[in-house]
Amino acid sequence: MQNKDVETEQLRGNILDYIYAGAFSGMSAMILEESEVKNASYEELQTIAERYGIR
Repeated sequence: MQNKDVETEQLRGNILDYIYAGAFSGMSAMILEESEVKNASYEELQTIAERYGIR
């Protein structure tokens, strides 16, 4: 796997962890973001991470 692929999957995993934690803690609407994150490119993941304050 290339470095960018590894970074992409790590970022995707971090965002999904954040989304699942939010959904589990009572913000069930966060689960709606799951498909967007699973299908996002690296650049889109960076934007999503900024939206959630992850990066």
